[in-house]
Amino acid sequence: MKLFIVAGEPSGDMHATELVHALKNASPDIDVYSAGGPGLAACSTQVEDLASLAVTGFFEVISYLPTLIRVFNRIAAKIEEINPDVVIFTDYPDFNFRMAKRVAKPGRKLVYFISPQLWAWRKGRLKLVKQYIDKMLVIFPFEEGFYRENGVEAAFVGNPLVNTIPAMKAETRKEAGPRRILLLPGSRSKEVKSNLATMCQAKKAMDGRLDARYSVLKHPSLDATLFESAHEAGIRVFEGNPHDEFQKVDLAIACSGTVTFELALSGVPTVVLYRMNAVTYHVAKRLVKVDAISIPNLILGHHVFPELIQDAATPEGIAEEVVAILSDPERLGRIRDELGRFRTLVKAFDADYAAREIFSLVKK
Repeated sequence: MKLFIVAGEPSGDMHATELVHALKNASPDIDVYSAGGPGLAACSTQVEDLASLAVTGFFEVISYLPTLIRVFNRIAAKIEEINPDVVIFTDYPDFNFRMAKRVAKPGRKLVYFISPQLWAWRKGRLKLVKQYIDKMLVIFPFEEGFYRENGVEAAFVGNPLVNTIPAMKAETRKEAGPRRILLLPGSRSKEVKSNLATMCQAKKAMDGRLDARYSVLKHPSLDATLFESAHEAGIRVFEGNPHDEFQKVDLAIACSGTVTFELALSGVPTVVLYRMNAVTYHVAKRLVKVDAISIPNLILGHHVFPELIQDAATPEGIAEEVVAILSDPERLGRIRDELGRFRTLVKAFDADYAAREIFSLVKK
């Protein structure tokens, strides 16, 4: 049996690598080919290195377009040359949906691992999924039902982040002293420029109302000058393992994204911000069809994490939410109870189960 797997981003490469190891453990004689990063290169026959390309937002990045189209065409040609029984696409939808359409053929099974957020927006892509994808391997529990309700075969295989993030702290804070508040403005420079100044102003709005120490996580790839406003506001700037820091803090103020899922797993009460260009926001407002923007709230079915979106994401709005939570022990206890429930609703990524789901397609 021959398989081909595509993973165009570092996180996808890491998760796809774990899946390949499980596939090989279940069937040592399979041949696995890949287009991806260093993880896949070490465990498969790699035909294209995607790690060296700035491929986020693949076809939207105009300056890279000629190179990326050549890469796309080379990968498609290799898939046809190898003629695998199964092609597995990992996340990375702008590239992978085009590739699925290109390489689909009778007798070849196509699997999608780590779904794009079609349940929130761009539901028109469901037509592509129904037409070309034989099975979705999804990482959030509600996604399985979403796809099945829309006529797509799907299996909830667990979330790789659950495998790596420590369980929430067993005890609530008992010692006296300042509260510890963590600011997470994002991992991209554009996010930091959009969010950090507002977070710093929120800190100033809380001075005198809340006894707290503040820190902000700086992604190693970001320029230190982006964090000058934090230094000026007396906020500690640090680099390091965010999951270690999560175990030390009482509350986080975070830009919406995967980090809110990580914070929920770690049991950290969080105020979520989401801001974007005004035109983009008004377009997105018409397209997005969910009642919450953060994954923890979607999984729990209600707003455990307060969400401050666009015009609501002001320093005063942030300060009010933070002070209200930390000044109300009962509310804080309810949030922590819900985060304990959250940990029971998600599950660790089961690579062996995912491998069985893939092999079951070939046996049909």
